[in-house]
Amino acid sequence: MTFNEIHFETIGSTNTYARENAGELEAPVLITADEQTRGRGRRGNSFYSPKDEGIYFTLLFEAEPGFDLVTPAAAVCVCESIKELTGKETQIKWVNDIFYEGKKICGILCERFAAGERILTAAGIVINLTTRDFPAEIPQAGSLGVSAVGISLARDISRRILETNSRFDRGRILGEYRKRLFILGQEISFVKNGETFEGIAEDINTYCNLTVRTAGGYETLKSGEISVKIRECNK
Repeated sequence: MTFNEIHFETIGSTNTYARENAGELEAPVLITADEQTRGRGRRGNSFYSPKDEGIYFTLLFEAEPGFDLVTPAAAVCVCESIKELTGKETQIKWVNDIFYEGKKICGILCERFAAGERILTAAGIVINLTTRDFPAEIPQAGSLGVSAVGISLARDISRRILETNSRFDRGRILGEYRKRLFILGQEISFVKNGETFEGIAEDINTYCNLTVRTAGGYETLKSGEISVKIRECNK
């Protein structure tokens, strides 16, 4: 799979750049940066992106009809690429965080929007490579512990996402996602409609929604509507 590339030493956010310039960009295009000053996560959260300590990138592309698992697919692609290029095994915290040795080392933000007559998807990915000094408010953050592989990871992950887009296999993606999902069987808490619940994370369905068994029955949690807080992690 081929794609164009744009690189910045410093940028506010690669996803913001992709959205603001989508009309002029020739997709697919990989936008990379050595530093983000306004890195964005899900639900308005920021993502700490210090200079030369991680790889921060966005793949802008046209998703094929039916490719409705972009975020889970991207998570699988990140894990597979890290394993291929570094030998390290990573895990997934539903729905879009990648963990290594019990610490979050990667976040994913996928956005879909119109650019003229095109509907584009921006898959934004941040991977901590060597970061050590994190802000106190993100105690779960960690690093992969490798250097000099950032651009190779960005390119390899992008190729994998584009290949998944062209030959989407729901069963394979869900299977690879499920076997890396470390919260299954764990007691979790989550917030829904302003109320906190507790339960056991049991499985994901065909749309990668999370099934949780609570005292009152079963809850099916969808991306974007809840906040999952891990009470225990097996790593």
